[in-house]
Amino acid sequence: MVRIVAHRGARNLWAENSLSGFRRTAALAADAVEFDVHGTRDGGVVVIHDATLDRTTHATGLVADRTVAELAEVRLRDGHGDTVPTLEQVLEVFRPTGYEIQLEIKTDALGRPYAGLEQKCIDIARRLGLIERTLFTSFAPEVLERIRAIDPKAGLLASVDRRSAEMMRGAGPMLDRFLALEGCHIAVERNLMMTDPDWFVRRIGSDRVGVWMANTVDEIRHWMGQPIRQITTDRPDLAILERDAIKQSGG
Repeated sequence: MVRIVAHRGARNLWAENSLSGFRRTAALAADAVEFDVHGTRDGGVVVIHDATLDRTTHATGLVADRTVAELAEVRLRDGHGDTVPTLEQVLEVFRPTGYEIQLEIKTDALGRPYAGLEQKCIDIARRLGLIERTLFTSFAPEVLERIRAIDPKAGLLASVDRRSAEMMRGAGPMLDRFLALEGCHIAVERNLMMTDPDWFVRRIGSDRVGVWMANTVDEIRHWMGQPIRQITTDRPDLAILERDAIKQSGG
């Protein structure tokens, strides 16, 4: 059965990358959660999608210019009092569950890697006993290569889209770069996947390929019927209902 991944803690249901949203997500019958991390001025690791605070919080400026303590006072938009959480806080929410953790390592506002961020994420996941349930994800092959160099057994997931293919001189060379990392899973943006879904499944393998984003009932139903590992969605509740309907029909 296709796995259901709650994107940014199910951002179409509650405030994205919020602790309250993650707690609600953990209560759903999904299979995995996806979220994003950035580095702070004092060397911490926080969960937020953008390199800036402007879109998702009531503050402005760079995440990297704030300390963990300062970000703990920055309120999220539509977060009902939630502030920017740390990686440890989010992982603690999913620690008692069976959820797979898909931890996307971001770069700063200029596209540069945060110094030591990969090592910090690995260390935190290991310390909390979640390293074996974690897939470290990125659009950048260099990030995943650094992860694998630090921990040869680390689980990896590459996210790719049309821009990725353009930057890497085509879909073929792009997949070759990521597939050179043994066991690497690859999540393909839906519109790119639609150009030739059979080719992507053959090249990557049905046990390692996924699709993002599938948010409408029709999109979810379509991809639930395909030979893929996972769908990443902002509406895991709809995906769970569709999966239950497939099970009840004997599909």
